[in-house]
Amino acid sequence: AHRARAHRGRSHRGRSGSAQERQRSSTQGRQGQESTPPMPKRPPAATPGAPGAAKVPRWSSASVASAIALAYAAGLGSRVLLTAGGDPPPSTADAFSHTTHPDMATDGFNWTQLSMSRANNFPSGTIKYLDAATIKERGAMHAWHTTFARSIPALVSGLGDDVAASFSGWRREDYRRHWGEKDVVVAFSPDEMFQRGVLRSGLRRLQAPHRQRMRFDAFLDAQAESERVIPPLEHVAVQQSPSRDLSDFGLPPLPPFVEELVSPTLQARNLWVAAPPKTSVLHYDWQDSVLLQVSGTKRFTLIDPARLHTAYPAVMLMENLVRTGAGQFEPRLTSREVDNFPLANITHPDYDRHPLLRDAHVMTVEVPAGSALFLPAYWFHQVESFAAPGELNVAVNYWFQGHSLATRLYRTLRENVFVNCTLPAAPGQLHPCRNSVLPEDEG
Repeated sequence: AHRARAHRGRSHRGRSGSAQERQRSSTQGRQGQESTPPMPKRPPAATPGAPGAAKVPRWSSASVASAIALAYAAGLGSRVLLTAGGDPPPSTADAFSHTTHPDMATDGFNWTQLSMSRANNFPSGTIKYLDAATIKERGAMHAWHTTFARSIPALVSGLGDDVAASFSGWRREDYRRHWGEKDVVVAFSPDEMFQRGVLRSGLRRLQAPHRQRMRFDAFLDAQAESERVIPPLEHVAVQQSPSRDLSDFGLPPLPPFVEELVSPTLQARNLWVAAPPKTSVLHYDWQDSVLLQVSGTKRFTLIDPARLHTAYPAVMLMENLVRTGAGQFEPRLTSREVDNFPLANITHPDYDRHPLLRDAHVMTVEVPAGSALFLPAYWFHQVESFAAPGELNVAVNYWFQGHSLATRLYRTLRENVFVNCTLPAAPGQLHPCRNSVLPEDEG
């Protein structure tokens, strides 16, 4: 009883997420329920064994696992890992020595997989494939229950055919003529990797590109200027540029055929434009996403969050690049902590450093123009953009909060399993967040 009271106390102090996040989640949940009709009154219970009496339900192992998962989601994950005696654990070489819930780094995914029946969700080890005709026939909620509700990504062919056809064959001057005066958010990076982990004074940081708002024709000018030399002076892209109404760009304000699914909890519409090569390194988003590919192709490399720990989730400080001139950047450390970029490198894995990555459930999918990708929250994804010479890679995605059970499970797992890259290494030990190959000046 004493241990139970202590555990409840720690769990209360360590509820996942900030107060603001919990308030936003609560508010969004209430908004999503406003149109829900009242539940009908339950009929009087029949005498057990009498005609018409309801059968007593039997709890399956999956149901029990779901109940356990819900208990975790209710806030049982402590924010500080404690030993049985209540003292902080000794430092070890284990990358998860600072993780926040006992055994979750190795056992947490088991109940997740069991409760969500993960083994039967993916045909031939890949994602689900749907087509727009099926969604149009069966409705948006059928698409929801077969994808987002079960945390299953899906490539949907034909969902954006009409949109892609409107931009087919467009070259840069066509975009300049139609979009030149519109404001967008543009990112500048020294190379095609628009984010990266860097080592500073023995601590790992996330380096983010310089971002600024400018007209679209100024973006095209900067892109052309960077390409005057080989290799380019810098890489330029319209990256996660928010828009209140994408119809200004001739793009749909909501994804076709799933408007009723996305609109109630829509959080953002983002425009993405790049002249390849461009790579967004491995990360996850907190929201469900529908991405429409308008021009060019994107390749997504995905990691199933049921084995989220295999990517070595991490918390680190952010470092912003400040552009001082064409191809000239200065790093500026911020106080912001980011937690959606892991340590593992999915395209160049270091299995000596990250042995759990061998057990990751990795999938790769290419999204051509006219197709869409349904990507549930918390799926790690690395994105590479491609386009024909002289053309641009154009896409738009819609972020919304589906509030599925799967999302809550993975949020709990994620907020209780991470490597803390903001803390120094223990004396005599290599830092778990170090680079695979340390520079000489870093020891």
